Amino acid sequence: MPAIVRYQEQHPAVSIDLTLSQHTPDIIDEGYDLTVQASVAELPDSSLVAQRLGTVHSVLCASPGYLREHGAPRTLEELTRHPCYQLVSTIFPRDYWTFEGPNGTEVFPLARANFGVNVAGALAVALREGVGIGALPMSTAGAALKSGALVRVLPEYRLQSLTLHALYPSRQYLNAKAKTFVEFIRDFFPRILASDAAEPG
Repeated sequence: MPAIVRYQEQHPAVSIDLTLSQHTPDIIDEGYDLTVQASVAELPDSSLVAQRLGTVHSVLCASPGYLREHGAPRTLEELTRHPCYQLVSTIFPRDYWTFEGPNGTEVFPLARANFGVNVAGALAVALREGVGIGALPMSTAGAALKSGALVRVLPEYRLQSLTLHALYPSRQYLNAKAKTFVEFIRDFFPRILASDAAEPG
């Protein structure tokens, strides 16, 4: 959304219809000019042009109130004493987290949660309300961490790195409006993702 707002400030005559979905669309058949997709692996070969925008990782977050009441875990083992929430997604497994931290790669099994949601912004709201500890992409968590509405949990760990790509039909068929948006996000995304990655624990 910040990218769209900044883009429309520069191009106020352009209208944007944004669809948020776990579904990977057929851009041509469904009439989209372009799509921004997150993936954990290389994109499959296709007739589309793929422009790499950068990478984003997730971090564990909780509300200050939840941590005051229940205490902050100091190790991955202590996470088992807390309700933990994974974003419901075809990209991520439901039953474990894979962490990168001081001891390298570690896998943490997740107990079945009593709540699930497939939109990161909605999970962020639930965490701010004190449901427990959850993994949020830094692109979602950044503003809440800066404001203090959420707090990093186990800040020495990160998880679930994703690569973001813009995909669109052949440049030969890219309309002028879509072309200016692709050029804009090619510059905007790396800067905002670098800012997110630098967010202090």
